[in-house]
Parts: sequence; structure tokens; C-alpha cells
Amino acid sequence: MTLKKWLRRIGALGMATIFQLTAAAAAPAAIIEGVWLTDTKSEMTIARCVEGYCGYITKIVVPDHIIAKYGDELETIGTNFTDYNNKNPRLRNRPIQGLQILTLRPGNTPWYFEGEIYNPEDGNVYSGSLEVMGADDIKLKGCVLYVLCQEQQWTRVVR
Repeated sequence: MTLKKWLRRIGALGMATIFQLTAAAAAPAAIIEGVWLTDTKSEMTIARCVEGYCGYITKIVVPDHIIAKYGDELETIGTNFTDYNNKNPRLRNRPIQGLQILTLRPGNTPWYFEGEIYNPEDGNVYSGSLEVMGADDIKLKGCVLYVLCQEQQWTRVVR
């Protein structure tokens, strides 16, 4: 192969790589990406990540049942909530604000995602799924042994 042909091939490969990277960067956002309001009025942000899609706690609103359970203790904590119930003692001091609690991968349809859900209220990881119910509504489901399940409906705040 001549140097000229070799340079053309390298150039073509380089251009193909540039087109692939540009296409990936320009890929439309998945319908689940954005900021979502939970049933307790906290906010979750779902974005692409290495694992697929990750969900992070971006605004904390303490649910009434937690206020009833901890009452005065919450006042001393203020807004410095940590992952106190984590099963791993080394992770108990990490802040709840910004904590990743969802790891999702696309399922068998564009409206269904599967993965894991971390619940900072009990420190456990559950098998979970997310189903798109509409452009601005999703249903999150977490299960223990695929038998005992809980669901939450979330509403879109921001795309």
C-alpha cells in the first residue's frame, strides 16, 4: 500500500470517528432525562451516565413520616442530611443532596427501564424499574424478591 492510500484510509477512519462522536453528542435526550418531582415533593434529576441513566437527589423535602419519627433531631441536623442508614459504615457521612439513588438501563421498549434503586431511608438497594406513563409522568417501582413492591408516580419539573 502506498503512503498516499494509507493516509486516505486513516483520514477516512478519522472522519468516520468524528461523525460518530458528533452523532452521539447530538443524540436526542431520552424521555426520562430531566428533573422530576417525587410524591414527597423532593426533586430527582435523571441524566445519562456510564451505566445508562442515573438519578440523583437534587432537592430534599423531608417526608411527614420522617418528621414524625425524628422530630427534634431533624432540627439539629438542619439541611445537612447524610446517608446515615447506609449498610456500609464508611458511606454514612456522604450527603443526601446529590446522592445517586437510581441506576437504570433501557428495557425492551423505549418506555421501560430496568435497574437498581437505592433507598436512603433504609439503606437498601432494590431491583427496580421505571415506566414512562406520558411525556411528563413516570412510574418508579422497587421490589424485594420481585414479590414485595412499592410504586411512586413522578411528574416532570424540567426537561
